[in-house]
Order: sequence, then structure tokens, then C-alpha cells
Amino acid sequence: MKHQSTHRKRRIILLIGCVIAFLLLLFKNSFSQSREQFTLLTKESVDIQGKKYMLQNAQIQVPEDRDKPDSRVLTLPVRIFKTENPNPAEPILWLEGGPGASNMLSAGKLSASVASSELLKNHDIVCVGYRGADGSIILNSKKVNKAFKGLRHQLLSDQSLDHIQRKMNAYLTELQQKGIDLNKYTMLDVIDDIEYARQALGYKKVNLLSVSYGSRVALLYSYRYPQALNRTVMIGPNPPGHFIWQAQKTDEILDRYDSLYKAQNRSDYQGSIKGAMTRAFQKMPKRWSVYKLDADKIKVGTFAALFSTEFAAMAFDYYFKAANDGDYSGLYLIQLLVDTGEPIIGDMYVKAVSADFQADVDYRKTFRASQTVLGGNASLLYWGIAGKWSQNLLPEEYRTCRVTPLPTLVISGHLDVSTPADFATEELMPFLSNGQHVSLANLSHADIFRKAMRTPDFLSSYYDSGEVKAALVETNNEVNFVPKKKFSKLKIFMAGLIM
Repeated sequence: MKHQSTHRKRRIILLIGCVIAFLLLLFKNSFSQSREQFTLLTKESVDIQGKKYMLQNAQIQVPEDRDKPDSRVLTLPVRIFKTENPNPAEPILWLEGGPGASNMLSAGKLSASVASSELLKNHDIVCVGYRGADGSIILNSKKVNKAFKGLRHQLLSDQSLDHIQRKMNAYLTELQQKGIDLNKYTMLDVIDDIEYARQALGYKKVNLLSVSYGSRVALLYSYRYPQALNRTVMIGPNPPGHFIWQAQKTDEILDRYDSLYKAQNRSDYQGSIKGAMTRAFQKMPKRWSVYKLDADKIKVGTFAALFSTEFAAMAFDYYFKAANDGDYSGLYLIQLLVDTGEPIIGDMYVKAVSADFQADVDYRKTFRASQTVLGGNASLLYWGIAGKWSQNLLPEEYRTCRVTPLPTLVISGHLDVSTPADFATEELMPFLSNGQHVSLANLSHADIFRKAMRTPDFLSSYYDSGEVKAALVETNNEVNFVPKKKFSKLKIFMAGLIM
């Protein structure tokens, strides 16, 4: 009898083991509360547009690799700006641009726009940290950032790009030695983190408010978890394939600027903007004052300036002064500003390369072949060194557009060099069966975000009812070619000493 009892116990234990193994297999990709945790840390009162709101600071703990039981655990910050409405509508999840930037909004940034207080009337605003850019693992390297300053004042030379690539490869090796699996820091992993936070917070459905890179995250979110989403706004939409900027499209947008400039200055037209750029580069001396000039870096900086019509006007003014008066102080200032930008470089490469890298493209050769006035500039800089960072690419289903019925509002700008309106019209909108596209004249990348956030009732109306109000579209957006900010040669000289 004792032997039978022991045998029966063994069979029961074996049966229980089989059931557990089956359940683990069945729910392999589901969220495990033992491995993923949500913790509310603090509550505080913050001022937004002159009104007090409750800010909840929290964190989630998630496995780096959801398929490995012994995976390292990542800690990511969460911020919830709470509406006072006792019966709120779906919360709004913020998706920042980048990649290579934090997803954490501050109360100060929210307070800078009238849209924030309107959205908070009926919705929580939620930020979940991007793995790789926020939290316990941030994929950044000071040595790589230093290398991005270039060699011998020729930022885009093969010698300079090879130097950056060596530093990038060394950083990649360093991460691998630490056991960090870069294949688990893609946009899909970010989306899974945010989806876990949504479930942990008890939100049945959410809205997405995305800008630039964040719009790609939003698009892939709609493919991966369509049942979790209510409405999406994409400001400066980035369809698949467009983390790589196109030199020819930038040149076309410079032509649009020039048409506007000529129309405004018929009586004293100084010649085309692109003509001034060409002459400035042809006549460029080796130095301004005591400082060496780097034409490559100036081209990269000019491209960045074109993200805003205000800064574009400053850049154009500097080119005219260089071409017509031999004054290169302004172009040297653009060169200086390039060195102030330090994205979270590893995060930028993991996200962009895993999404858009094409192994059969020689990026250096492709972008060096451009005969446009600014050439391949930033695309040559960033993609000309991708090399070993082309780890596992996203599955093909996430590297191309597919049809989605999710209600989506797309906002573009006619002068946007980063996410051109043409690409949204031609490549994204045909796949948004319930999408609406607002394309704004005379605005660039940063301008369209500011415009949307400062137009009363525009975003809140869309989230609350699906209505796209005409206020944003009907506003006259005129490019002011007179620079709002001016810097004396002395200030630029002193800036050079400090840098």
C-alpha cells in the first residue's frame, strides 16, 4: 500500500508538472506578473497653464528578453499627469521624437502649450520611458559622441567616418561584453513595455500622441496591438524607410523656400538661396578668424537648421553674408552648434538600423553621389557608419506599411525636410483606411508640432469626437526671412573659445 501511495504521488506531481509546462508554453508571450512589475513611487502637485494637476511618478520593471526566464531586468520611469475629470476618456500616451531621446515629458514642457491643459480636461497624459534611452540601461557613449565631432575639420571624409565607425564598433563590443542584447532594444520591445504599462494602469484603450520618430512607434503599435488603441495623432509622420533622409527631397524643399523668398523680396532680390549656398562653399576660406572651418559640418548643421523655419531664415542670412560679403562668422556658428548635439547614440542606432537598414546598399557611395547643394550630409554621417550595428532587423511585416483601420490624424509640413509631407501623402495615407491628413503650408518639422500644440481645441476635439477643426489649416503661415535672433561676431568668437 505504501508503494502504491508513493507511486500515486509521483504520478500527481508528474501531471502537475506537465500542466505547468503546458501553461508556460501556452502563455509564453503573455505578461508575467512575477517578471514585470508596476510600482507607484510618488505623487506631487504640478502647475500646467496656471492650474494644479496631480503628477504620479512610477516605474515598471520589465525583462530585457521576454523569452528568457533569467533575463536581466530593466527599470523604466513612468509619469502620469492626472485629469481632474472623475469620468475621464481614454488617456493619451506620449511618444517623443528621436530616436536617441528620452520619452519623459516635464510639467514645464507641457505648460508651454495651450493644448496640454485642454487635453487634461478629459484625459490623463502618460509617458512611459523608452528602453535604451530612459531608465536603468541608457545606450550612450561619450567616446562615440566625441568621435562624431570629426577629424581634421572634414567631418564626412572617409578618414573621419572610419574613425567614428571604429569607436562605434568598440562600443558595440563593450555592450556585448556586459551581456546587453541589442536585439531586445528595438521599437517592438519599446511597444511591449508601453503595452504592459497600459495593462498595469488598468486602461482599457489609449490614444497616442506622437511626433517624428514617435509616429513610427505609433504606427507599429497599431500593427502589434490594434485592440488597445482608440485614436492616434502623428505629427511629422515617419513612414517605413524614412529614418534615412533623402538629399534630393531636401534640395526640392530649398527650391520651395527660394520661391517664397523671391516672392517676398521682388524689389531687392539678391539671387537664389541655393545660389548663395553654392557660392559660399566655393569661396569658403580655411578659417574664420582663428577658427578652422569644416564645410561638411556646416552642411550637417544647415540641414538641422531647416527643421525650423526660424532657424532656416538665420542660416540663409548667414549664407548670403558669406557669399556676398565674405563674412563666414554665421556659418562658423552653425558649425559650432553641430558639436552641441549629443543624442543617445546607441539607442538611435538600435532603433533606426533595426527598422530601415538595407544590407545591399552602400550608404557612403549612395550619399557621396549626390550633386545637391547640401549633399548627403546627415544621412552620410549616420548611415555611412552603420556597419556592425545592423543586428537582427525587425520582421518584414513591421518594415513596410500595411492597412490599418485605426482612426488616425496625420499632420505634415510643406517645408519639412525631416518628414516631408509628400512621403506621408504617397506612402502612408493609402494604408490608413480611417486616416485624415492635414498638410500645412510654409511650416517645417518643429513648426508643425508647435502649431498643433498652440492651436486651441484642435487636438482635444479630435481625441474627443474625431473632428478635425479648420483652425489649424486656415491659419496663414508666412515664412519670415528676417532673422529674429542675431549674434555679433564677438559673441560667436567667444562661443568658439568656450566650445
